[in-house]
Amino acid sequence: MKVFWSAAVGLSVWELLVEPMFAEVRTVVCSGGVPFDMARPSLLAEAAEFLGERLALLQPILLALVALWAVRSRVRIGPAALGLAVAVLPAALAEAGNLLSPEPPFWWRECLEAQLSPPSFAVPRLVLAWLVSPATMVLLAGIARAGIRPRLTDLRNAGIAVVVVGLVALLPGVLSGLPVNADGTPRYVVAGGGIPYVLDLESGEPVSRLPRATRTYAQASVIVRDAEPGHYVAAFSSPLGRYFRLYRMTMGADGRITVGERLTPTLEGMANGLAVSAEGRVAYARMTDTASFVGTLEREWPFSGYGLQWLNAGTLALPSHSVPASTLATLDVGTGVIRDVAAPVEHEFTRPLLVLPGGRQLRVLGWPARTLVLHEGTRLVRKVLTLDCGHIESLALAPTGRHLLVGVDREAEEMDRSPLAGLPPCGGAAAQLLRLDLESGETQVVPGRQEPWVQAW
Repeated sequence: MKVFWSAAVGLSVWELLVEPMFAEVRTVVCSGGVPFDMARPSLLAEAAEFLGERLALLQPILLALVALWAVRSRVRIGPAALGLAVAVLPAALAEAGNLLSPEPPFWWRECLEAQLSPPSFAVPRLVLAWLVSPATMVLLAGIARAGIRPRLTDLRNAGIAVVVVGLVALLPGVLSGLPVNADGTPRYVVAGGGIPYVLDLESGEPVSRLPRATRTYAQASVIVRDAEPGHYVAAFSSPLGRYFRLYRMTMGADGRITVGERLTPTLEGMANGLAVSAEGRVAYARMTDTASFVGTLEREWPFSGYGLQWLNAGTLALPSHSVPASTLATLDVGTGVIRDVAAPVEHEFTRPLLVLPGGRQLRVLGWPARTLVLHEGTRLVRKVLTLDCGHIESLALAPTGRHLLVGVDREAEEMDRSPLAGLPPCGGAAAQLLRLDLESGETQVVPGRQEPWVQAW
């Protein structure tokens, strides 16, 4: 009993005086285009933090006094209970202060997480910290004072209880799958151009930033949905953007994304197109200083592939490839042959298309791009969306093909506001995300302050 009480006092002294001497001090710099609006903690949070700090300073003295009482007194329960309270209260008050304080802005949290990466073997380290904590020593002192000797069956039952509690905590998240909106579409979408992140469409708040693939290939430049919801393919670029690799990614039920299988060797140039067919076949486009290429995971061809899309299991549409008027370039990935197929005649500049399940095509028209139309072959089915101001920056299709996210940039440049363009300034929000039902035509605005760039739904 004396050994365990001495260990409790010694560990509390170690945590208070010795550990800070070996703590690593790092400077973290966070900057961005949006302000970090830090909300002030509540009075309860400040009070809990204040009491926790003072108790942490007094903990060695208090534990030493309780230890003297435990050694000299015949009382068994009282000293152990008081000692446990002294050992646990500082950490409990600190945690209460964190829970009562408002959550820091998303980009601040993500900036800290990116620069202060968690240590490897985090769970074993946490378990070890618990085992050698003052609280554990006080418990062992109480058990020794009571003269209780745990049996092997007791240890086995305690281990089973820990496993059961862990499974109860983890299984609901594993079994529930990805959360969905009221219309059945996925609740999370990958958004953002320069710094991609996961966005909660229901709340309009960011959830997490995309992780790095490796230390070198850290920036995801192009992301598309894989053949199944919650799975993605992304191009990760080198620091200078002169090389990239393709990786598969998976989203968890909490919106966190993990990087999985690497799909390609290191490829030269910048990825400027990426598409996955319904069967799961991956195609990409890349551009170097001197040439452009289109490729699959098996081979590639010297063509321009910006905005490429799968028309069917063996054919790629290449909207940016130079072709005669009223035609669309297609690539047979089996033979490598380029063919020109009939396309709608449009008087306005046609932007890259989006192929829907069943073969229909969505096209963004105009300069600035403010009209979204639906075609079946060369036949115009209907106009889907027309903007009064701003322009369409991006599109992302839900897995079912019925719902669409439209990223709208409402801050038109001066050349876009000219009388020739006929595009007035919008005012209000600088950008919006619109959720569009292609069957009913119903449009909803995603809440919150959004970017106009959405990548994969």
